[in-house]
Amino acid sequence: MRTLALLFFLSFTLQAAAGSHHVTIPEKPFENSHFAVIDSVSVHYRVWNAGLQHPRGKVLLIHGFCGSSFCWRNNYDALVAANYKVIAIDLPGFGYSGRNDKLNQSQSNRGRMIWELLDNIDGNDTTGWNIVGHSMGGGTAEAVALMNPARTRSLTIVDGMIFITNNNVNVTIVGLVNHPWYKKLLLSYTENNYLSFNKFRRELKGTYGFLPDTLTVNGYWEPLQIDGTAGTVVNLLANSREIQELNASGLSQFPVLVIWGKKDKTIRLKNGKKLKRKVPSVELKVIPDAYHMPMETHPEEFNGMLVEFLDRNNKW
Repeated sequence: MRTLALLFFLSFTLQAAAGSHHVTIPEKPFENSHFAVIDSVSVHYRVWNAGLQHPRGKVLLIHGFCGSSFCWRNNYDALVAANYKVIAIDLPGFGYSGRNDKLNQSQSNRGRMIWELLDNIDGNDTTGWNIVGHSMGGGTAEAVALMNPARTRSLTIVDGMIFITNNNVNVTIVGLVNHPWYKKLLLSYTENNYLSFNKFRRELKGTYGFLPDTLTVNGYWEPLQIDGTAGTVVNLLANSREIQELNASGLSQFPVLVIWGKKDKTIRLKNGKKLKRKVPSVELKVIPDAYHMPMETHPEEFNGMLVEFLDRNNKW
């Protein structure tokens, strides 16, 4: 039954990505856009406070499934005003980063790629990073922090796909998705079925708790139209074997904040509580009226929690 449920979820997601026909990545999606090539993949990221001489700290923002740097649009200003250098990355295969349907999409491989990107950005700067991740990106952020605790100043997970150990590959699903016939069927289904804008908007209602406006839907929708997005989505299940074993017990090495929407039905609050039981030093904060996207729907409350936590752990 779990296999069937995952396949049903995948089929919905593929419909959401199915509009990716003949759309290419723009040369400069935003004024503060940058690109770096990691493992032959062009990785898009945005930078705020790039020229700040003495930032209070450095913050990396990692989006969730089918998201992009757009997810953090209600949070940049608060972090900039608090004198942080801020970088928001588009994970490979999403946003305006390159597509590669052969790339290992495991959390630990993403973590390795992100540290390679941060090495390029840092140069001789040895200041630790404050890693922030949402949903799928919450698991990625956890992996990033655990893979290099010496360079992690703090970790914040928002309604995240967190793990106690990162052995999350379902062999049955991987085998099925990698079967040539079924993989071809999934890709064909993706290329020939288009989920309407209005239906996609209604589906987003489950993560927001209300119908988002047209501008919000467009912010998610437009990058999903880029060629190769569908292949990326299929590849998430076909190729995600972890390259490094990780255990949540290592989170006790640095400050960790977990923020959760109490009404989240996408990834439920019990997952945050489970991590808290495993690592008692974790701070767990709940936003009562929020669903899966508290940084978007409750930015004032969310930003207050995040900035207060960062300020405590980034002393000037």
